[in-house]
Amino acid sequence: MTVKLSENIKTCKQIFVNCDIDYEELVSKDIDETFFEEYQNTRIVNSFLFNFSKLQDKIGAKLFKDVLYELKEIDDVSMPMIDILNRLETLSILDVASDWDSLREIRNALSYEYPFDIIERVENINLALAGYVKLKSIFKKLVNAIE
Repeated sequence: MTVKLSENIKTCKQIFVNCDIDYEELVSKDIDETFFEEYQNTRIVNSFLFNFSKLQDKIGAKLFKDVLYELKEIDDVSMPMIDILNRLETLSILDVASDWDSLREIRNALSYEYPFDIIERVENINLALAGYVKLKSIFKKLVNAIE
């Protein structure tokens, strides 16, 4: 395994540790319209969403290509993302290539939400929590593929 790939995996693992803490805290609470009345809850959500987005960036922009290159599935890391996703699906790292698109849609919904629309915010947090479980599964499959 290359040093670069090893460092990227190590970085992701650390981000997952931090994100897991926030995830566990969030799933233990009732996230509803009153949830944001406590500032601590807002801080936990912000931390979780920041790390969730950071993981998506790290995995999508770097790890997918690095793993495929390590497995000698691609010769060039400049391959289009759709081809990368299809190759990951072929290797059963992604159940379906559109899984990644779904995660990106969740991230985009979070980026464009309005803080005063509490119902939308609660829905997006719940989507992100479910998406996090999927993201973690994808990461585990990536790591297993190269070990």
